[in-house]
Order: sequence, then structure tokens, then C-alpha cells
Amino acid sequence: MRALRGWTIAAGFAVALLPTLAAAAESMRIAFEDAELPPFYLGSTAEIDPVKPGISVELVKMAAAQLGIDIKLTRMPWVRCQAALKQGQVDAIFQGSYREERREIGVYPMAGDKPDHARRIATVSYSLFRQKGNKVSWDGKMVSDLNGPVGVPNGYSIGGDLKDKGIAVELAQNSRINFTKLSLGRVGAVATLDVTGEDLLASGAFPTLEKLSPPLVTKDYFVMVSHRFYGEKPEVAEKLWAKIAQLREAKGAELNRKYAE
Repeated sequence: MRALRGWTIAAGFAVALLPTLAAAAESMRIAFEDAELPPFYLGSTAEIDPVKPGISVELVKMAAAQLGIDIKLTRMPWVRCQAALKQGQVDAIFQGSYREERREIGVYPMAGDKPDHARRIATVSYSLFRQKGNKVSWDGKMVSDLNGPVGVPNGYSIGGDLKDKGIAVELAQNSRINFTKLSLGRVGAVATLDVTGEDLLASGAFPTLEKLSPPLVTKDYFVMVSHRFYGEKPEVAEKLWAKIAQLREAKGAELNRKYAE
């Protein structure tokens, strides 16, 4: 009877601990852009496709699952992603390229005073697009014969890069709007991500536009963590960055084949 009573007490104690253990499980609120960026994330709404959400989405979900982190994914415009990160309304966002001023809004995986290339989530190129027959050109160093500002998606780092070169930019909500402006002659050129621009050209909606080579710039992209989250749980952020890097190397080819189909 004593042994049974002892077992009952122990079992009751273990059951009582279950809510505490569940509460102790790590959780993160993570946001990413609600515009399509194939193959990294698909769809252009707040909905997340459960089967083919995109390579970066899958990497984040796999990394979190393997680390025992319960994540809540949210989609919103990229400008809002950055604002939410700065205000601590979300714990992390992806995928952001490195700009020094962005260190005010969040934390990158760093190697010394530079972003850690090994812990990136993706590498992406930006290119310049023009109307066919237009003289605007890009030789890898200078943009020439530009007649009007360059259309850039709001919040994208390429806008700052062009401003640093003394090039006027005009912001719009997304690249489709910028391509429409370019077709109508309202901007001199458009700068956007290769994958986005190529997808718009392939759609057949912009037959008068073309891409220039070489790319304007090729950049690494990262998961950025809020200052508040990193200040409280730096070890969790470091493990997440390391796990994403490991999975990118181990699963990258497999994921690329999945999204090439």
C-alpha cells in the first residue's frame, strides 16, 4: 500500500509538472514578406502553402523543429517586417541582406565585424531591367544613359545601394508595379531581385522589357533576430543560425530539385 501510495504521489507530481515543462518549451514569432520570391517563398498573400511554401520557409521550419523551437510564422509587407522586428513585435524575420543601418533594427549572425557568410540562409542577385531599345546600360561599375529614376520595391536594400551611387530611386509596393511603370515610361529602369524579375518576364505580361547583365550585386541573405530576443536568449539565436546553415548545406540540393519541378 505504501509503495502504491508513493507511486501515486510521484505520478501526480509528474503530471503537475507537465504544464510547466510545456511552458518551458522555446517559442519564436517569425515574420517574412507577403510577396512571392521563388523559390525562397511562394505565394503573395498572408497564407502559407503547407506543401510548397518555399526553400527558405522550409529551412526555417526544419531548423526550428530539430531544435525543439515552436515557431509561429507570419507574412506581412517587408517594411512592416522590419518595423515589427525593431519594435520587438516579432522575434525574427527572414530574409534580409546586410546593411550597416539595419543593425539598429535587429541582429545578424556575425563573424567579427562582418555578417557570417557561412550562416546565411540564401544568396540572391539583383539586376537592372529596361525597356527594349532603351540605351540605359550597366557595365558592372556604372549605370549609363539613365533617363529617370530607377524603380525599386519599398524597403529593399538595393534602393540604398543605388542611392549610395548617386542614382535617384522611386519606391513602389512591389516589382510588378515597378514593371508596369517601366512599361509606361514612368521610370528609367527597374532594379529588383533576379528571380522576381525573371518570373515577371516569363509571365508574358511585360514583353517590351528585358534584363541587363551582369547583375547589379549579389548578396547573402540572413535570418535577423530582434535585439530584445537576442539580449534575452542569445544561445537560441546562435543555435538557429547554425542549424539553418547546416540544413542549407545538407538539404539544399534536395530542396532545389523539389522547387525546380
